[in-house]
Amino acid sequence: MAEHPSNPRRDRGPRHRRDRRLGHAAGRPGGPLVSGAIAALGWLACAFVTASCAASQGLERKEGPAYEAETAWWIAAIRALGGPGMWVVVRGYHTGDDVVAVATNATFSHAAVLDTERLEVIEAIGDGVQVKPLLTLLRESHRVQLVRPSTWTVEIGVEAVKRARSQVGRGYDFLGVLGAPDKQRWYCSELAAWSMGVAVDKRGPWRVLHPQDMHRMGALMFDSADRDGRVDTTPPIAGVDAAPPAAASAPEAAR
Repeated sequence: MAEHPSNPRRDRGPRHRRDRRLGHAAGRPGGPLVSGAIAALGWLACAFVTASCAASQGLERKEGPAYEAETAWWIAAIRALGGPGMWVVVRGYHTGDDVVAVATNATFSHAAVLDTERLEVIEAIGDGVQVKPLLTLLRESHRVQLVRPSTWTVEIGVEAVKRARSQVGRGYDFLGVLGAPDKQRWYCSELAAWSMGVAVDKRGPWRVLHPQDMHRMGALMFDSADRDGRVDTTPPIAGVDAAPPAAASAPEAAR
């Protein structure tokens, strides 16, 4: 009696059957971990390619007395209009800002939580969550917005600053910007939104919180022009002198 040839699709051994079960459990070959890892690696590869291109397309940092005076004016406006826990949204000069702006075709690239008492910001950058002077952030920025979150009150804002500060030292959520957030890490706008009680950690690239869209989650209190060494006096801001401090006094404006 002739032997029947073995069925290659049905008889590949226990390891093959185990792998098939793992794949079927997720509804697709390889299971969720494998597919997620492949997708993340693909996105990261695109990000690195974009980063190499962004260096030649980024903005050139502007320095000098006129730009220091412009920075002092921005600080004065934020002090007059801002409150604790509000969001400072900027287009920065760093390579990371260039990557975000170029890859997403966006005007703004970074968001931070404002601490008006200390004139500092709490931010999530590539090195993790940290604190820096507001003056430093604005000196490194080409344009700035101040956003008052829709649920903001002074009391809620004070708590938002405390929440953001409690995360200092946490790592940057690289996969979060691709739509696969890590609950123990943060990217910039994710941290800012979470500090105000906005639900984050939602999976999917379409749910990533982009700095460009922060003003849609509240009221736009201040929106500068692009940095050009001239003071923005239109519209006028109550309580802010139209003649900004001299460049030499810019650091004092941040104290």
